[in-house]
Amino acid sequence: MKKRIVVFFLYLLCWYSIFVVSRIAFLIVYFERSSQLTVYELLSTFFYGFKIDIAIASYIVFLPSLLLSFTSFTSSKFIKYFYRVYTIVALFICNSIILGDLFLYGYWGFRIDATPLFYMTNLKAVTASVSTLTVIGGIVAIATLTGLLYLGFSKLFTALFNSLKKDYKAFLILFPATLLLGIVMRGGVGIASLTTSTAYFSKKQFANHAAINPIWNVGFSITESEDLHRRYVYFDVKEMSEILGPLNSGGSVVNLLRIKRPDIILIITESFTAKALEATGGRKGVMPELNALVREGILFDQIYAASDRTDKGIAAVIAGYPSLPNSSALKYQKLTEKLASIPKKLSDEGYKCEFFYGGTLEFANYRSFLVQAGFDKLISDKDFPKSEMKTKWGAFDHVVLDRFLDETPDYDSGFFKTILTLTSHEPFNTPDPPVFEGNDNDTKFMNSLHYTDRVLGNFIREAKKRAWWKNTLVVIIADHGSRMPGNSEMWDKNKYHIPMLWLGGALKVNDTVVSNLASQTDLAATLLAQLQIDTKDFNFSRNILTPEYIPFSFFTFNNGFGFQKPDKLLIYSTVTDTFDSNISGPDAVNEKQGKAYLQSLYLDGFNKNK
Repeated sequence: MKKRIVVFFLYLLCWYSIFVVSRIAFLIVYFERSSQLTVYELLSTFFYGFKIDIAIASYIVFLPSLLLSFTSFTSSKFIKYFYRVYTIVALFICNSIILGDLFLYGYWGFRIDATPLFYMTNLKAVTASVSTLTVIGGIVAIATLTGLLYLGFSKLFTALFNSLKKDYKAFLILFPATLLLGIVMRGGVGIASLTTSTAYFSKKQFANHAAINPIWNVGFSITESEDLHRRYVYFDVKEMSEILGPLNSGGSVVNLLRIKRPDIILIITESFTAKALEATGGRKGVMPELNALVREGILFDQIYAASDRTDKGIAAVIAGYPSLPNSSALKYQKLTEKLASIPKKLSDEGYKCEFFYGGTLEFANYRSFLVQAGFDKLISDKDFPKSEMKTKWGAFDHVVLDRFLDETPDYDSGFFKTILTLTSHEPFNTPDPPVFEGNDNDTKFMNSLHYTDRVLGNFIREAKKRAWWKNTLVVIIADHGSRMPGNSEMWDKNKYHIPMLWLGGALKVNDTVVSNLASQTDLAATLLAQLQIDTKDFNFSRNILTPEYIPFSFFTFNNGFGFQKPDKLLIYSTVTDTFDSNISGPDAVNEKQGKAYLQSLYLDGFNKNK
């Protein structure tokens, strides 16, 4: 029994060790860059890479470990021969990726992913830029390394396999241990499964890249890359530009701020739908605090979310970037690295940028996006005591906002701080007794909104007591809308209608409503224009506060998009390549503009992800 257990753990350890050594090799090969990292950052590449390294090692050993456990009932030598063949094949594949990554990183500037696979249909083109000697040398290097590692494997395991005997007791330990590998492969038992984002910890991209496991990166990018390789091309580029021309807004600015460089608090609220706010035509009594605050600030009452999930929402709000149908900008590391963002722009102006969230940032690549976006400090579930992790998603909203206030003393200034709430996410658990009676999802959702609304009201009251309030702009905007209350259809514009409210002592106007039809993505350009910061890098964000503004909104959903003008709503299916005439009726001009907008987004994302 002992021998089988030793084989199990030793085989896992060997694969994990290969990935540790490969990271050391990567840091040595690119010594010029790694020498610019601190000792802490170098060690952190191993610490933050551990979960991914052990996860991919678990993927590799899962099948042989499963067979090792079941062959406990037989004395057959099959398992020995299986391990030999399996190991040499796995070593060849992994060594090809590791050595290819070491070679290509210097040219590409990013860790190897699925990109080479998309070029394999034309091997002549793939090898055209390298000499025959380089190709032969690469093959020899892969074969040599594979052979050496296989010899080491043979020395470690041959005696163990030769002494394996029939022993059912080993099954009782090995089978559960193998099943536990599934948890390791996933990255734990929490809500969020493991993503490349786990490796991101630094504002220095090389440090983040060094923490990435190239084997994992290839596998992950294969599973996540399909959408950007689905073509949305309807016109030639010149015609596309001409069609979109009439949507371009002017450049003058209506200034609403009392000071040029205010402190800024951005609060992104989970699922805050306009359907539940009286001031935007929604239900009374659900969010009374926010409804009352409308009189103290500026309400943008015709804002539409870019899509329907938080990962898409934070890209839209922070980077002014929409998502393709069935996709999310956060899925593509190379794309998000190249996006302009509010914190990047503000960092250049001397702002310190912080992000507060009560949940995990490993979900849907949040962490890597936020690091790339320019946040200096990230507060998340790991920074709260376990006693405060009382919901499925993390800490209640009041805990997070209280933490924000604790870490923003009176003397604080020169900051851009973002808060992402989460309590109004399903399953809608709150610490407050219900205000609305009922056990249906609509009622639970409205109770959760009422709770977060109360928390926001308390937060604003406390913020007003702080010395920084007089120079602060507070922006409250939802990450996305909701089908509740009322169970809106996927394509119903009401599902995407969200409120945006500006408050704070930095404003020189209040009790004002801006009714320009706009997209959630327009916040970035609108906010930065108020600060007189250039916004030309934001291709899909427009300044709402300009007299020349052209009103329209664009939102995406699974297999389609909505394109809205003040007097027109078009719903398009990417599956059937048709507009829903039952909703809008035929409209050749707007149909072309909607499809051209989708094409421009696709081309922008595709080019940035190269």
